Amino acid sequence: MCELKVILKGKTIMEDVVRITQQKENIMLQSLLGETRTIPGRIRDINLTKQEAIIES
Repeated sequence: MCELKVILKGKTIMEDVVRITQQKENIMLQSLLGETRTIPGRIRDINLTKQEAIIES
């Protein structure tokens, strides 16, 4: 599987993320176990090789 860790300001804010949805100025993150989190910001980079998504606020 391809779960991601999400990084904001150099810190991991969520792991095992399987879905990322941009919603205007917010991003909704959903984990493998169904946990959801909404944070302000935009997607800067998604790197599947490193299994990480970089968010900037």
